[in-house]
Parts: sequence; structure tokens; C-alpha cells
Amino acid sequence: MGGLNEEEKREIISALKSEPLSIQEVSKIINKSWVTTNSYLQNLKERTGLIDIKVFRKGSYGALKVVYYKNIGSNSDLIKKNLFNQISRARDKKDFDFMELYQFVPNDQKKVFVENYNDQGETWREDFSRLFKTAEKTIFCFSGNLSFINLQEGNYNILDDIENALKRNVAIKILTRVNAGSMKNLKKVEYLLNKYEDLFEIRHTYQPLRGFIIDQKIARFKNEELTSFYKKRELEENLRIFYEIYDSSWLAWLQDVFWNYYNSAVSYNQREKEIREVFSSIQN
Repeated sequence: MGGLNEEEKREIISALKSEPLSIQEVSKIINKSWVTTNSYLQNLKERTGLIDIKVFRKGSYGALKVVYYKNIGSNSDLIKKNLFNQISRARDKKDFDFMELYQFVPNDQKKVFVENYNDQGETWREDFSRLFKTAEKTIFCFSGNLSFINLQEGNYNILDDIENALKRNVAIKILTRVNAGSMKNLKKVEYLLNKYEDLFEIRHTYQPLRGFIIDQKIARFKNEELTSFYKKRELEENLRIFYEIYDSSWLAWLQDVFWNYYNSAVSYNQREKEIREVFSSIQN
């Protein structure tokens, strides 16, 4: 990962868990130059979300870069801590209503729109394509079973948007269930996993969010309100609700939520291997 081997990565994380360190102090741990260490740490920040870097006295001769370990679970903000607890306890999309988060985002930093669930999903298709085309560095995806990759209409295929982003060197990381029920969808993107193994990654986890974070500039999440969730006549029709967020502090927090799942999730290859072995033993 960006020149760091696993042992160096463990040494850095272990040291940062004890206390924040300057770039110079970290460079001594891994025996690299300040410039190389700075590059490695920036890569570690972007690829894992485990650390962050803060510059003190920026622009001055005595500017100091400090690296520290991030632990979202210890977030002191009561609202965000409560939301994190709700999300981390949930396993399915029905277990968390994104409105619980959206209501706290400043009005000028968000928007929402609703469509009939029985529509063909054109709004979702057009906006998905728009968002992916704007990505410059990263796309983080919270998914249930990767069903969105089946979206296509006429000459449009959502997989084209995904591959075009990868061709632009955009790193795409997806959290989704990797189980017997989702394998059909996952097999459709295996060629991308193999072709862009340094950029495209899928990890297995159960989580309730459905949406994307693009370059920590915009987040797009979806909720479904189904008549089956309510008593008779409480809801007249099935609805999709799309929430869009631009607020930097909430985007950073949502990205931290992603990293919290990601860093404890199982890789697709490992999970897929276990599934194959289970079904092989059943057939035998």
C-alpha cells in the first residue's frame, strides 16, 4: 500500500494509538525520510481512514504536521455518537431511517426528492451516472446486495459508469453482503475486481445504509418507504426517498462510518472462498 508494508503499517497505527506524532517522529519509526513518510501517511489516510493529518501554524516557517489515530466510536458529539450507535447496531436497511441523520444537516447543505417506487427509476439512473462522472479520487459505496449493478436501460449500463471511473484512476470501495443471495450480482463485477485490483474492492458486512460518498464532496443515500411497512392505508404507495448532502463535517463523519465498517470487514475473495467451500461440502 503506497510503499508501506504491513509491519510498518502496524507499527505506525500502534504508535498513533498511544499519542499523536509529528511526521518526523513517524519517519524515525519506519526509518524513512520526511518526504517519503509524508507521502506514505497521506496514502494510508486515503486508503484506510485509520489516521488523519493536521497542520499547525500552516503557511509559516514553523509549520508542523501532526498525525493522529481516528476512532469514530469515541466521537464526543452526542448526536453523532447516538447516530453511530444506531447504525452500528443495525443489519438491514429497515433498521435505520436515514432521515434520522438528514434532519441535522444544515438546510443549505442538503436536498431531498421523492419518487414513486413503481417508476422505472430514471431519476436514480441519471443521478448515478452524473455522480460517478464527477468522481476524481474516491467513491465509497454502502450497499445491501449490490443489486444496483443490474440497472440498465437501452444502451445504458451502470457497469460502464463504474469502469469509466476506474479508468480515470478513481478508487471504488464497496461494502455489501457477500452471501449465497448476492453471489449472482457479485459475479457480474468479478472481471472488474480482477482488471482493476488496485482500485476496485468489495468487502463483506451487514449494514443498513444504501448510498455513495463521492470525493468527500457529496453523499447520496436512499431510503425506501413501502406500504408493507405500515398498517393499512397509512401509506398509499411505495416511495423512494433520495437524500443528498454537501456539508463537509457530515461528509467527513459519514466517511468515518464507512471506514469503521471497512476496516473490520472481510474481503470479497476470502468470503467467496468460504462460501464455495460450504456449498462444496453440502453437495458432497
